[in-house]
Amino acid sequence: MLLLCRSTTDTSESLYTYKPISSTRSATSTKSSPDLETRSTEHVKLVKYQTPIKRIVVESASPCCNDLLDLRLECVDGNFVDTSSLLREKTFQRNINVFIATLDIKLPPDTLAKYDNVKVEPFDDECVFIAKILSIKDKLIYVVLPIALGDFVVPLIHNHRCVEKIYLHQQSDDAESTDWIQEYPKIGGNGSSIDLLKDSMIQDINTIMKRPSRWSRSKTLLNQLSSQKSKVDALVPIEHTVTDDLITIRIVILFIGPRQPFHLSRSKIEITEFNDIKKCIQSIQNSSSTPVYLIISMGESQDIQSIVKLDPVHAVYIVIDPESSEIVKPISSYPKLSGIFVLNDDLLDQLIRDICFHRQISFRLPTMNIFKLESNILSKLNERQKDFLCFQLFSGILSELPLQSTTITDSNIHIKDGHLLADIIEANTKLNHLFKDFSTTTLQNSAITLKEIDQRIASLPKTTDSTPDTVYRAQIVSKKDLEMLQANSDSLLAIQTFVLASRSFQSIVDICRQAVDNELSVVLFELKLSDQASVPSLDPETVIFSLGTLFRLVSTEPGPGGVWHAQLELADGSMNSITNRLRSEIGGHLTWLTFGNYLTAFKRFDTANNYYEYLLLVLPSDHSSRRSIYNNMGLMYAETNNHTEALKFFEKATTFPVNNSAVEMEQKVQSTACVSTSQSSTPSKIDTLKKIAEISYAQGNQKTALEYYRRAQDIAPDATLRQFYQEKIDKILYSDDLKKT
Repeated sequence: MLLLCRSTTDTSESLYTYKPISSTRSATSTKSSPDLETRSTEHVKLVKYQTPIKRIVVESASPCCNDLLDLRLECVDGNFVDTSSLLREKTFQRNINVFIATLDIKLPPDTLAKYDNVKVEPFDDECVFIAKILSIKDKLIYVVLPIALGDFVVPLIHNHRCVEKIYLHQQSDDAESTDWIQEYPKIGGNGSSIDLLKDSMIQDINTIMKRPSRWSRSKTLLNQLSSQKSKVDALVPIEHTVTDDLITIRIVILFIGPRQPFHLSRSKIEITEFNDIKKCIQSIQNSSSTPVYLIISMGESQDIQSIVKLDPVHAVYIVIDPESSEIVKPISSYPKLSGIFVLNDDLLDQLIRDICFHRQISFRLPTMNIFKLESNILSKLNERQKDFLCFQLFSGILSELPLQSTTITDSNIHIKDGHLLADIIEANTKLNHLFKDFSTTTLQNSAITLKEIDQRIASLPKTTDSTPDTVYRAQIVSKKDLEMLQANSDSLLAIQTFVLASRSFQSIVDICRQAVDNELSVVLFELKLSDQASVPSLDPETVIFSLGTLFRLVSTEPGPGGVWHAQLELADGSMNSITNRLRSEIGGHLTWLTFGNYLTAFKRFDTANNYYEYLLLVLPSDHSSRRSIYNNMGLMYAETNNHTEALKFFEKATTFPVNNSAVEMEQKVQSTACVSTSQSSTPSKIDTLKKIAEISYAQGNQKTALEYYRRAQDIAPDATLRQFYQEKIDKILYSDDLKKT
């Protein structure tokens, strides 16, 4: 009997302590546990005991999976399988169509005959050859041509996204120069032997056709996606960002055929077991949005596609008997298959890796939003467009956002030289969290890092090439995001992050293919920069776009091998047009002081309130802008019909002491940008008094309304306004309601 359960030992100390865990195995022997074996993996330490009960136990864990601590796999009536290397090292075939195009060269007819999805087509006209290659969008293309035509043909086809490799044949008597070859990294070889070129191409195609039989949703992949580098010198620390709000998961175990059951008990994770596939399907369908990790003990061959394709199912683990290898091939093409296992610690390790990756990617996955510029913006906004505007407007005021002076002295949060990439990735995580939870505390914890990163990026060297440059970005997307991209060509696209991109097409393709092998939806963004574009460079390979950079989405199309391709253009100046439209509809220039007013106009009242509370927290108690903030909070509460709170903040605005000198010098928050207030950002006292009077009148409080109309009349600057307030006063004085009070 196999049993997964949770021990009851006290491990509270290790819940909050993380030390990097390497993938190693060790064996120790003591009197109490003579056959103890330890395996350290990316996220946990697994300990295998042989007595008194055969079991594998999670004895330490990183924060992203601390709820799995003490999870155990028990084998009661049998033994663990000592090795599963054959399954671990097994590869499956990628579902990629390949087109081999040859020009003036004939390949043997049996070239790659073992593949059904490889087509070879010869050409003798270079124009037809080029046109055919450029027309293909759904196959990987391998090209073989004479070197004598290379300097004409290669520049025309090299940047086509489907061209994988180019092979050049050089006759032994050719005297062609080959110096130009260095400019084209897709050239996979050149030589005088057709057979050697063919063998090289076959080897490359065989390699590209293989994929691992198990997912490798690892820290390495996560850091590649975060850094846009296929080779990451040092892993960026990520665990400390995932200490709270762990995504709730569910594990479902389905037994098919004569298999002994295993189950999880005493865990914070919901575990359910089924022997009937129909009941299992019904239960999963009721899981709603909770990710389901499905373990299937497969004692006999059965079609399980109906269950693995269910939306809540996040990953599938097939557990087989070592002698049941005939089951492997039929299920190798199933979707969501994380791997095929025998009974040992590999199953536990893979399950934990997948859970941790899913939790971490939710912190790393940047939000994307689409916007189309139309007249009367406010009346047509949906929630995603509001998200777009909130982020873009925040990006616009970030450089002037006041900071709490006490945070400036904390040396631990300043950006360190030589660690800018790691700090950018960490800042992107904070941005993600901020716009999922725009609370006062989150903003306070994020603001200084975001401002410093923004300033550092602005100071980076900018490259302006005389010829257009193309950069690429790999991005994991949700199903909804992919549908949004497909349906919104020629729209403005905001990627809510400090956007990193690479000049290396091959590096990004490699990252995308790893993502596809792990059954992640991935988009390869291709951005062609004009010869006038000036973009900061982190290093010779990596560029970064400042916060709030807008792109125009040209098209989104499926590419070969499951990678989606999206064409982008820079949309410089588009945000200015949007801001100008909003200013005419809302009134008042966008500043750090009026940002909350814009949030109120978008009906994001909680966000606006949190932003105002942040300003009150970081500004000095005697800062003159507090009067404007109190007034704006009053307007916000009035908009929500919370008249009691509105009156409270209007009262604060009218009683706050203000320097009335002709030229008021605004204070500076220590070591931060100037927080001076434009005249359009400062409400007049008379307007605040009028608003208090109006709210009081609407509440039926005639005496208070009368008092504030009179106070407004006393400071009215001209006769017209004084007459206006006199009419308001007269209306109240001669009303029956006042007589009753």
